[in-house]
Amino acid sequence: MLFVRFTDVPDTRIQNYERLTFADAVVATHDLHQILSEEGTNCSGDFRLFDQKDELLYRGTFTFGTGGTYPNLYHQVKDRVQRIRMKKEDNAKKMWLLDEIESETPDDYKRPSAKSNPIVSSTYQSRLTRLQRRLIYGAATAGILFTSLFTATQWFIDKEAHAEQMTGGEETWLDAYEQALQGEESSLIALLERKDRSEEEDALLIDLYLAEGADQKALELTDDPILIETKLAGLDLADQEKLERLQDFQASHPTDEGAFDLAALERDYETVAKTENVEWTAPRVSAKVTAYLYLGDIESANEWASKTNDPAVQVKIDKYQDITATIDELNEKLKKTSSKDTSVREKIQAAIATEEVELQTILYSD
Repeated sequence: MLFVRFTDVPDTRIQNYERLTFADAVVATHDLHQILSEEGTNCSGDFRLFDQKDELLYRGTFTFGTGGTYPNLYHQVKDRVQRIRMKKEDNAKKMWLLDEIESETPDDYKRPSAKSNPIVSSTYQSRLTRLQRRLIYGAATAGILFTSLFTATQWFIDKEAHAEQMTGGEETWLDAYEQALQGEESSLIALLERKDRSEEEDALLIDLYLAEGADQKALELTDDPILIETKLAGLDLADQEKLERLQDFQASHPTDEGAFDLAALERDYETVAKTENVEWTAPRVSAKVTAYLYLGDIESANEWASKTNDPAVQVKIDKYQDITATIDELNEKLKKTSSKDTSVREKIQAAIATEEVELQTILYSD
């Protein structure tokens, strides 16, 4: 029998740290996901999957409500575990786990979600806390803004007041934080590597590894290559550097998400448009909209724009339509202008060229 423990779920209808059977966890996630979807709200929390001996088999984050990819825990675990590539000697354990979740899940909860229009939040990112989003999206270019773990912010505020009371160990951690804020994360990484870490500290270490380019080390801390690839795709890097790292990671740990993100980065719009089965984050929805705009499929672009609450996506569509309408009007005007009226034709052609540059800027703004 399988068991599940949830942590950090803000909604009290899911009890954190309670040992639930897998079947009960499936029902609980299904019910809360449906309620929040109907309310148009969302929340997320981490979970761990154990066997009867409390051996950790899988861990992840489940998103309830709008922005959620899966209708319940069964669908997420099944989908993710199936995608994990394992050594041959470990494959039997993978197949056993898939058999267990299949046998323990009530049949009514194995059906695909009836929800046809999931809303992806503009700030949604799988498993990313506020702290981790700051790191992944490069919000603080001078370094990493740490807002948790040992209440670092309060340490900085009270540094002078507590200077005489701090132990040598506390000073070491504080120094590591100060260095990290200046863009030197190696000391903090070393400290985290040497200690028994909590799940939250593991998540932070993953992000620190990715910030330092140690993608393989980041993957070693989790069994979820989709998570690592998604975080990697969200790093604030130059296009060429991001392309090379995504290519390297995809070569060793191929996922549908990796193929999609590479296609988006390489502006392979046909591939982006036809891809369906990936975990839809806000950047991926935006890339999908851009692809349809490039292909001239406004109807599909609008359909996908409705799946995110990011206003920038709809603004992009509106601008695209305004500019294409202007170009059409100018081209029509050019047709009606006499070939002898050189000066007027040159002005119209210059205006068309300006609008086309603006159109390219919109399409490539991602």
